[in-house]
Amino acid sequence: MSFNKSNEKIAKEGIVHFWNLPNNIHVILHSKFKDKLMREFMRITRSKYNANKITGISRTTLSRYINMRNPKIRIDFLLKFSKAINNCQFNINEIEKPIKWIGNYKSKGIITPRLPFDFNSRKGARFLAAICNEGWISDGAYYSNSNEELRDSVKEDAISVFGGNDATIKDWVKEKDQYLSFPSVIRDVLVLITLFKGIKSENNPPVPSFILKDKELILGWIEQTIADEGHVKHYPETYRREIVWRRSFNKNLDKYKLNIDERKMLDKIGIKYDLKDIGTYKTKKGIEKVRLQMRLAKRKNLLKLRKHMIIPEKKKDKTFTEITQGYVRYKERLKIKGSIIKICKEKGYVNSSELKKEMKYKQLSTANKWLNFYLNWGLLKYIKKTSYGGGVIGKIPADYALNKP
Repeated sequence: MSFNKSNEKIAKEGIVHFWNLPNNIHVILHSKFKDKLMREFMRITRSKYNANKITGISRTTLSRYINMRNPKIRIDFLLKFSKAINNCQFNINEIEKPIKWIGNYKSKGIITPRLPFDFNSRKGARFLAAICNEGWISDGAYYSNSNEELRDSVKEDAISVFGGNDATIKDWVKEKDQYLSFPSVIRDVLVLITLFKGIKSENNPPVPSFILKDKELILGWIEQTIADEGHVKHYPETYRREIVWRRSFNKNLDKYKLNIDERKMLDKIGIKYDLKDIGTYKTKKGIEKVRLQMRLAKRKNLLKLRKHMIIPEKKKDKTFTEITQGYVRYKERLKIKGSIIKICKEKGYVNSSELKKEMKYKQLSTANKWLNFYLNWGLLKYIKKTSYGGGVIGKIPADYALNKP
């Protein structure tokens, strides 16, 4: 796959539409929409002979698309249908909505895909960080980690971005390796977003630029990086507490883009750090690499990070809590989380009015702030958005429910 200005635009925005993907990707449309599309296409072209002349699609293939209930349609053929019809009812945005499967022709693909694939969420940023940390992009996309909890977390983040279900992503558990294997269409999406394939220490990719623009995305990237690559250290007897993670790069590179971008992230959210070159080493293939260590220390600095972040790995997150214990605001956040879970279990939902009452807040805005925080973090999901009743009723608050664990 070659990289061009269109690819760079996708990488900057963090959104991939079906028409951005390679032509060998196929889709299945909801049958009623497919039938309407093909009827309109044949009405305009008048015959399969003319349709073949206009599009270059064989008459056999056209017959299959017309007669089959759920045919797999190649993306470039679908775009040709839309162009020939030239009608707003069948433009590419309208065609994207009824896609119920996407993938390579003979692959499992993704059922009920969440098109367009949008990485502008905390889970999206965490997923990209996971692929950068413990994953790789080659003939497919993979994430390797012996920690089942982290594999499950990455799998959940992937499904939140791409759709599908538990069967979409294969969890391989072998004696010497445990890893996730993603459908090839996810590989194609990741290439567009990250602009690289192969070994990151040699290809030297940057962090996708759209992540650097948003605090929530930055926090998602950092919390996943600590979960995958980091060490949360607590030595109570010496009052030492720190978080460190390391990155390896080919020594002959002019600059280490990933390290530069992660420093930009920490600067943007006001977290202080130390950067240390901890030496060079040679791989089995004789390639010389340099290892850089990022270190976050000092209690107030760590507390500032703790206010906004939960590491998706329980043991590390527990240690993170220990090194910031005694500070009221983090304890308050845990109390609020517990209250939200309690309300959801009792009523099946939570909204700002219920949380305000439970926490004895004076204003709804305080409750809304915390509901939005836990929505972005992934604890909650919308079940009914804010609406307006009019007259005396006024604004009706949004309802949330606990996300699937």
